[in-house]
Amino acid sequence: MLSARNIAALGFMTFAMYLGAGNLIFPPFLGLQAGEHFAAGMAGFLLTGVGLPALALVIVALVKGSDNLTAALPKPAATSFWVMVFIVIGPAFVIPRAITVAYQFSFAPFIGEAALLPFTAFFCLAVIMFALYPGKLVDTLGKWLTPVLVVILTVLAATALLSPGGDVLAASGPYQDKAFAEGLTQGYMTMDALGSIGFGWIIFRAIREMGVECPKATAKYTLMAAVMYAVAMALVYLSLAYIGSTSADLGTSFGNGGEILTAFTLVNYGALGSVLLGAVMILACLTTAIGVTTAGSEFYSRTFQPVTYQRSVWVTMLVAGLVANLGLEQLLAITLPVVVALHPVAIALLLIAPLRRRLTTSAVMAAVVTALGFGCVDALHILGKMPAGIDAWLVQYLPLYSDYAGWVIPSMVVIALGVMRNRFPRSELALQP
Repeated sequence: MLSARNIAALGFMTFAMYLGAGNLIFPPFLGLQAGEHFAAGMAGFLLTGVGLPALALVIVALVKGSDNLTAALPKPAATSFWVMVFIVIGPAFVIPRAITVAYQFSFAPFIGEAALLPFTAFFCLAVIMFALYPGKLVDTLGKWLTPVLVVILTVLAATALLSPGGDVLAASGPYQDKAFAEGLTQGYMTMDALGSIGFGWIIFRAIREMGVECPKATAKYTLMAAVMYAVAMALVYLSLAYIGSTSADLGTSFGNGGEILTAFTLVNYGALGSVLLGAVMILACLTTAIGVTTAGSEFYSRTFQPVTYQRSVWVTMLVAGLVANLGLEQLLAITLPVVVALHPVAIALLLIAPLRRRLTTSAVMAAVVTALGFGCVDALHILGKMPAGIDAWLVQYLPLYSDYAGWVIPSMVVIALGVMRNRFPRSELALQP
């Protein structure tokens, strides 16, 4: 039985792992665009941007661990999937981006790009020092780093409510006539569900480290962590989006949410605002990097015998540091399509997990291949690489393609057919009139 303090720390830890720089930068820009349709846009965004990752954690809890999500797949396919996930949410995508974003909002405004390399070294060493002691992760994130982050975010939220940056703006772009649908699309595009299946490894380990061995109790505490994450993240998103929606007096030519936050903190806190925003970004990026490094190293050490947890932590951060300084833009061009294509596979596995006893291995593989295939189609669409003629045809005939979710209907159909085939064997179906 965990104490209320330990449960709260577990929830804080879960929240911190999700709260990366992208989660801070995007909502203000959404608020700016949604304007007067703020409520509808945020309702859609929260449904997929928070609800989907939280649902993923719930399913991870129900199947008793992230590794059980791929239990129905052949071992080579399951291992390949996890390796790809932890590469893209680790040293090839998430961590290098976290390093560069943290630097851009902390030291770059004062000294330019000159100190990126030493900043990277200190950032990576900090992540390594925390990640090398996964048994203390709840204490590190849940009882120290996250409370500091929450206090700073609370100050920003209170400032926005007491001293908004202007009147609510008029809606622009797609938010003018379909704010809820656009919010749904943008929430889906955060792709935090992919992080959920990775973070499941950490949450289960953290609960075991606190002395809980019973699978049912572990699932219960994971559900509690999911609820706490969802509530906290929703409040952060709403606060940051409100800053964007009331930014009329801050300027009119913002290109992203980071520029809105920079202007907001500068107006309200002067030079201290830049320091405050820099602290938020560094802490948010640090907690996310610690989370994905720990999750990946846990997987590698459990899956590949020659690999130790400690060695994996060092290699992950070394590669991430090199990528951040030598080739982030080029690598992002390669890894972003992989992230987009893997996301549907991850969600398909989440949908399959509660039904796995009703599906054969071949049916599971068919659903995964379908999700991957159409996920690649969505990736080409998102990146603007789909040939114009094919694109026009898909817009007309593939449901949800325009919302970058063309994989959903085909995958759902394949899963449903797999369940029906298992429930009604071919010999029985042949007897149907």
